[in-house]
Amino acid sequence: MKIGLFGGSFNPVHSTHIDVARSVMERLGLDKVLLIPAGNPYHKEQEEMLPEELRFELVRLAVAGEAGLEVSDIDLGAEGPTFTIDTLTEAVKRYPDDELYFIMGQDSFESFSLWKDWEKIPKLANLVAVSREEADHGSMVHELQRIFTDIEQAGVNVWKIKDAKSVYIIGDFDFVISSTLVRDVWKQGGTVEDYVPEQVAHFMVANRGLFESYWH
Repeated sequence: MKIGLFGGSFNPVHSTHIDVARSVMERLGLDKVLLIPAGNPYHKEQEEMLPEELRFELVRLAVAGEAGLEVSDIDLGAEGPTFTIDTLTEAVKRYPDDELYFIMGQDSFESFSLWKDWEKIPKLANLVAVSREEADHGSMVHELQRIFTDIEQAGVNVWKIKDAKSVYIIGDFDFVISSTLVRDVWKQGGTVEDYVPEQVAHFMVANRGLFESYWH
């Protein structure tokens, strides 16, 4: 089975997250994509961060009824910051017979060589870097060639790393929504129905006071 792993703070999950997960699943022929809310994202400001249980519930609502998309608790309950290498190590234990695909944005990919134990990550999972259509994809390829000295192109926007997995670059997404935008609209008293999945919007409205205690 081919499984996509899409990690993030999901603070909150929004419609573009779902669009990206669905599109990557379709384009790469994945059997499913697991959305993995980070327990304690090491690189995120914690002041407006929703509790992990709440972010998990929002993702669960977002993927309900979405064929092939699931929420995963791999990072929940982690002591201290959560790192990708730890997430993937646990994923390999849970899915030892499956081919894993780790999905990340261009900004994450371009700082990839600064991550904890980054050299080990491509040995555990294929990398899938997604970006906006207008992004400089040449810079992504340049970064790929800089950090991996022994790679070869294996297809259109696909590179094979020697003694490791492959890297896929998908560069035509329309990222018009961000979690920051959703939080800003919420704090200004606006409606979030146009930015998050319907079930998520209903939950947020029904529990307005809960969210206002974190986003103010």
